[in-house]
Amino acid sequence: AARLRAWNSLDWELYAHLNRSFWRRAEAFGAARLREEVARLRQHRAALARRCLQGGGPLPARAIPDGRLRPFQPPGRAQILGYALRAGLPPAERERCARLATPELQYKDILDQRQFGGGNAS
Repeated sequence: AARLRAWNSLDWELYAHLNRSFWRRAEAFGAARLREEVARLRQHRAALARRCLQGGGPLPARAIPDGRLRPFQPPGRAQILGYALRAGLPPAERERCARLATPELQYKDILDQRQFGGGNAS
């Protein structure tokens, strides 16, 4: 246990610092105002999900036909869910929706490509 604490001490200190910083800022922003902003954000997210996503929410990877939107499945029993886009979206909206639904590894590859160019794909 001591070795694990030592190994993770920097992560814990960073988490604790950011957590304290968040709550100071949240208090300065105002609890009621923060709740309103969170509610608006959730409403906007739900509207985007209805407009963009097949089924309106996450799906098992095997149910996602577009391989570019299928999340990596690590070995073992954990199942990572992802998102499939609704059929028939106009091209501009499909692009916008795909950007929101892209899994983190594929998104990282897109960022790497934009930042560094070349073939830095995972």
